[in-house]
Order: sequence, then structure tokens, then C-alpha cells
Amino acid sequence: MADKIELKVVTPSMLAVKEEVDEVVAPGELGEFGVLPGHVPFITLLMPGELRYTKGGVERRYIISGGVAEVREDKVSILTDNLEDPASIHTEAARRELEAILEELKNFSGNKKEFEELNRRLKLAQVRAGVKE
Repeated sequence: MADKIELKVVTPSMLAVKEEVDEVVAPGELGEFGVLPGHVPFITLLMPGELRYTKGGVERRYIISGGVAEVREDKVSILTDNLEDPASIHTEAARRELEAILEELKNFSGNKKEFEELNRRLKLAQVRAGVKE
């Protein structure tokens, strides 16, 4: 069994992360999950949220917009539309975005698909604004 995990995070425009890491934690569709070396293989949908990984005792954090994760043979591959460094987020703008989405939700009158998209945007806005559920 290997003592590291190969982590790859791919966006439509680039290979954003490719590192040998000790642990990966991601926001799965059914809740947050962690991966250590030797983890059983699986594939899951990802929700908007925080992707974290540890390498040599140092933790890195990113915000992802959702996507898909595959775990197999001590490799974690994540495909996501967007990856953000939390340090690059303007907190006040993120809070205004969250408030606008909450207002939109109050007056929502669309269909189920539109509602699901609005909820996805809400979750991402909450993470970007640093709001815990």
C-alpha cells in the first residue's frame, strides 16, 4: 500500500492541481468524505464546497463549484467547473452575492430544475462568503 495519494484537480481550462498528498477531503453529494492511502475505489458527485488536502502536515484549501470525483489505486481525480483559492475572494462582494441569491430564493417561482440550480448557487455563495450551514 502506498503512503501517498496522487491528487489531480481538472477544470475545463487547465490541470489546476497535481500533487502527491497525504489526505484529501471533499464535499460529496451525500456529505463530506475523506480519502487516505489505500481507500476503496468509488465515484461520486461533488457539491459546491471546500476541497482540502494535506501534504507534509500543511493543509491547502480550495473552493469548488461541484463536479465529479473518482478514487482508485491511491489516486483521486476531481473534475470541476471552477476552483478558487479562498484568499482570492473579496469577502464583502461574496456576502452581497449571497444576499442577492437569498432574495431571489424568497421570490422564486420557477420549476424544479431552476430551483435546484438556485440551491447549488446558494451553497457555493455560502461557502465563498464563509457562512457555515
